[in-house]
Amino acid sequence: MRPTTIAPQALAARLDEVEAAGEALRAMGVEARIAALDRLATRWLQPGFAPRRRALATLPAVTGYAPGTIRHAIDRLWGALSARELARVAHAELGAGQPERLAFHSLAGNVPGVGIFGIVAALLAGVPSLVKTAEREPLLPLLLAETLAAVEPRLGAALAVAHWPGGSDVHQRLAVTRASVVLAYGRDDTMESLASHGPHRMLRFGPHLSVAVVCREAADADVAAVGARQVALFDQQGCLSPQYLVLEERDAQATEAFVAALADALRRLAVELPAAALSLDEATAAWHYLERQRWREQEGHAVRVVADRTARFSIVCDRGDTPPSSPLNRHLAVLPVAALAQAGPRLEAFAGTIDTIGVAAPASRLDEVAALADAAGAHRLCPLERMQAPPFAWRQSGHARIASLLVPGPAPAGAAKRQTVIVPAAARHSDPPRPLAASGAPATPRP
Repeated sequence: MRPTTIAPQALAARLDEVEAAGEALRAMGVEARIAALDRLATRWLQPGFAPRRRALATLPAVTGYAPGTIRHAIDRLWGALSARELARVAHAELGAGQPERLAFHSLAGNVPGVGIFGIVAALLAGVPSLVKTAEREPLLPLLLAETLAAVEPRLGAALAVAHWPGGSDVHQRLAVTRASVVLAYGRDDTMESLASHGPHRMLRFGPHLSVAVVCREAADADVAAVGARQVALFDQQGCLSPQYLVLEERDAQATEAFVAALADALRRLAVELPAAALSLDEATAAWHYLERQRWREQEGHAVRVVADRTARFSIVCDRGDTPPSSPLNRHLAVLPVAALAQAGPRLEAFAGTIDTIGVAAPASRLDEVAALADAAGAHRLCPLERMQAPPFAWRQSGHARIASLLVPGPAPAGAAKRQTVIVPAAARHSDPPRPLAASGAPATPRP
């Protein structure tokens, strides 16, 4: 399906409508917004829900991802939006200021559902939103808007979804200058293009990567299979996909066995979750990457290459000082270390770019991994199997989920007091986000 381009005059009218709907949105109260979003999430998780079935049927052809990958994307997205989780985050973050007047979300299409958490956060904050869909993935935002309007018209009226070509200055300037905050997803050139129109405030959700960490006690075939699945999901196109795996060694033989188990798992996943077709540039990058690593191995560098004969996946076990930069698309670099404390220097090259560290380790060693995550500046620490299933509270690119959509400062005279959301003391989440000192820091390009 190809999205229909909205005319500039129609876009201006939609902006007027959605901004006007903000008053009714804020009058609802946060509890009512949470209840409506919870009803919507419950419907999306039902196998017979028609919009879900449409997404499952359509998105594989649109995005190139396997049906199993699309099912994972939908389930982890809506599974994270329960009333309990929404209330927990709202309770922690609302009250830091007043809602922004109007948000503009410019979405990327690398992973289905990217940006949906931000849209939901805006609704919870009382901020009406205009959403620009990506060429590669226009469907989920549209289905969100349609199903939201059916569940709660006041929420639906506060969300407008539109599309226009990425290079259209007239559309982009109109959206950026009308909004009081811009949520920008995608590559650095996309960020700079949006920034050139002088946004009032812009939150950058740019290129990041993630890292798996496996302690020696956990380095077995089962953990290798879990790690390989995180690599295969979305073909490493998202910021939560591991491009590197730090492996704490027992001995060389155990490392060799773990790498072999990773390769076996990636071979199986090539059938279970087939990779998306590569562009000519992507295929060329993969071949060049593998030829470079094989040349290094032949020249006696501390490198071991295990790869599919068609270059559709690889594991490069690298003991050198400078880890190789993955071409993505299921090419994983394994970084062996004698002790976890030695992993810090290996990750220094990625300072400022690490979103998530996924860990396989006994409970007795989690403090060590947490220290490593802090030193690496990671935004999130989680179990290895949950890397691609973040909670709603996830500080994506370091931004607080709801608080970043509020304008700091005292409430104006006559403004309604924020309604308190009571969360039971026992309502703890198993995957808390890592704290970040500066939530507004721009993303750094991949090394």
